[in-house]
Amino acid sequence: MDRRTSLLERIRPYSFSALLLAIACLAAATLLRLGFGWLGVSLPFGTFYPAVLIASLLAGAPAGIGVMVGAILIAWWAFIPPYYEFTSLNPTLIANFTLFVFSSGCIVALATFHRDVFQRLRERDRERDLLLREMEHRGRNTYAVVEAIVRNTLVNDRASADAIAGRVHAVSSANDLVNQSNTKTVQLKALLALEFGPNAEARLRTAGPDIEVSPDAARNLGLVFHELVINAMKHGALSAPNGRVVVQWRAEGGTVHLGWKEENGPPVAQPQRKGFGTVIVTQSLKSLGGDIVFAFDTAGLRCDLTFAYR
Repeated sequence: MDRRTSLLERIRPYSFSALLLAIACLAAATLLRLGFGWLGVSLPFGTFYPAVLIASLLAGAPAGIGVMVGAILIAWWAFIPPYYEFTSLNPTLIANFTLFVFSSGCIVALATFHRDVFQRLRERDRERDLLLREMEHRGRNTYAVVEAIVRNTLVNDRASADAIAGRVHAVSSANDLVNQSNTKTVQLKALLALEFGPNAEARLRTAGPDIEVSPDAARNLGLVFHELVINAMKHGALSAPNGRVVVQWRAEGGTVHLGWKEENGPPVAQPQRKGFGTVIVTQSLKSLGGDIVFAFDTAGLRCDLTFAYR
């Protein structure tokens, strides 16, 4: 697709490139016709139809019409006996020429229509990409403004400001991954690695099939993984030098079953009350038709998550 788009944009009608392409198509078709002639094939215009199509499609109607006219002259001179002279036209030759002109005209018209539609779609794609980039830019600015408002409002409560700003940043980062994807979906593993940052290779172990999650699922899961990572940094495995998190998942239909297991961290115990981070995790998964079950083992926190990813 990219190569064809490049050719359509590079070769303009009435340009020198279009002329060279038309000559190349005529030369290739003539050589092929000579080869088939040695094999006993007597169709004078057989190899010129694709030449007309290629020239029209890649260089526009003028090139296609030029190849058509050139094909008539070459076939009349070289492939209709007596060879290498312009013989007088009889009713049969006139009928053959008329059929070729009519067929080639249809090819030129359809190829030109296809070329025009393709170029209009390409232009719309450019406009859409420009609009998406503008929306991404404004979205980042909006998240930055929200973060600034939070920090300025909670200037005397640095811990709360950092917590809220971190959540805003988690949603913003997940949204950036969505916008950067051509399919507007995000790899589940990429979402996990995003929250672990530069220490992902040392601190995170993953196992599971490649799963592309929808934009809505990506934003909610980004927030879920952010809360789990923050909790692990404060109270769990990521607070210890050698601590790590093992995440495994499998998919059944449109549902993912994901296990989160922390290792080599300090002993953990079930908290006396449910924190706001737990509420966020539960509500985010609930919005995806899922749930989470916590197991506070002394060896480390374990979580079993389920969610719809499509």
